[in-house]
Amino acid sequence: MKKLATSGIYTFVKVENVDEIDRYELGLNETQPGNQFEFFMGLGMVDYIKSFKTWLREFPKPIFIIATKNSAIIAWVYITDWNEPSKDGDSIYVLRAIETLKRFRSKRLGLRLLMLGLNQTSGYMVTKPLNDKAEYFFKKAGFMSEREFKKCPIDLSRHHGYLILPPFKKFQIIKKAEHYFEEE
Repeated sequence: MKKLATSGIYTFVKVENVDEIDRYELGLNETQPGNQFEFFMGLGMVDYIKSFKTWLREFPKPIFIIATKNSAIIAWVYITDWNEPSKDGDSIYVLRAIETLKRFRSKRLGLRLLMLGLNQTSGYMVTKPLNDKAEYFFKKAGFMSEREFKKCPIDLSRHHGYLILPPFKKFQIIKKAEHYFEEE
């Protein structure tokens, strides 16, 4: 486990081993709406903690970063290798999932997780937004559709709907990251 950053009352941690997940609670123990993760449950994820642990057993190791408030996980991002290089030879990572508790969505935790994830990778980042809000989030961050390239650097013929963040835009986002995290 590696503490990557803090921002006010939030701590951002890169989780590297299965047993590290057990140090945190998932969501908040309050019964009010917006205190538990639910988006991916509608897409087949039955148990978040089991899914997190399964991901952390993968090889090569994924990038799994959590945002915490006290000992509660309130947001997370999951990034893996794409397993194919781009047409120009750069590596490609895929942002598979990102989620923030509804109660914390206006706090820019997702953007901070994205920034930290980008800082852990090289080359391109791709993702497939699952709804209009996600597409807006990624487009605003700088992701581009393949139509926006003169010559698309990644073969997406079998991956319709994916967005691409090229290295030059990735660098611009990482450069802005220090503004979103307080000094330690």
